[in-house]
Amino acid sequence: MDNEYNQKRIHPPIWQHDYLVLTKLYKILQKTRDKYFLKSHILLDYGCGTAPYKELLKNHIEKYIGVDISPNDGADIVIAENESIPLKNNAVDIVLSTQVLEHVKNVPFYLKESYRVLKKDGIIIISTHGLWPYHPYPEDYNRWTRPGLVNSLKSSGFDILQTDSILGPLASATQFKVLFLAEKLIQKSIVGKLLLAIIALSTNLKIYIEDKCFPTQGNQDASVFVICARKK
Repeated sequence: MDNEYNQKRIHPPIWQHDYLVLTKLYKILQKTRDKYFLKSHILLDYGCGTAPYKELLKNHIEKYIGVDISPNDGADIVIAENESIPLKNNAVDIVLSTQVLEHVKNVPFYLKESYRVLKKDGIIIISTHGLWPYHPYPEDYNRWTRPGLVNSLKSSGFDILQTDSILGPLASATQFKVLFLAEKLIQKSIVGKLLLAIIALSTNLKIYIEDKCFPTQGNQDASVFVICARKK
C-alpha cells in the first residue's frame, strides 16, 4: 500500500487530481538535490511518513534517516509529538520536510529541532501548503504565504537560499476546487472514482493553461511553497 501511495506521489498519472502539483514538486526537489547534495551527506527526513522521496534522494547521499511520530513502523526513529529527536547537535547535513509543516502544532519547536541537528551550513528543504483544503493527518493547523514561511525560517536562524511557488493564484483556486471534489468522490464507489478521473483529466488541462497564463509572481498565493535555507 505504501509503495502504491508513493508512486502516486512521485509519478502521478495525468488523470490524478493533484497531478501538476506533485509533478512540479518532484522536479523542484530533483533540482535542489542536484544543486546541494553530496555523497558524504546525511539526510534527516523529519516527518517522513511513507518516505515517498527516499528513492529520489538515497543514491545521492551517504545516509537517509526517517523520523516520524508514532505510529510509523517504517520510520528509522519514532518520537512523540514535541519530543526532541534523539540525535546529537550538528548531526546531519540536510533536513527534508515535505508536506509536514501544515500538520505541525508547534512550528517554532519543529524548526528549532531542525536547526539543532543540522551542521553549520547544513540546509533545510521544506515544502508546505498555501491555498489548499483542510486535510487532517492527524490534524491540520497551518497555511502559509511566502513571506510568512520566509519569516518563520529567518526567525529560527536560517538564511534563505531559494524559494519556489507551485501554481499561480488562478490555477491554485481551480486546484482547490478539484481537491475538495476529490475528497467527496474518492469515498464513493468505483463509479465515483472513475468520474473523478474524468473530471481531473479535463481540470488538469485547465490548471495547466491558467498557470501558464497567470503564473505566481512575488508574494502571490500558490498551492505549495518550497523553501531551501541554510543554517548560519
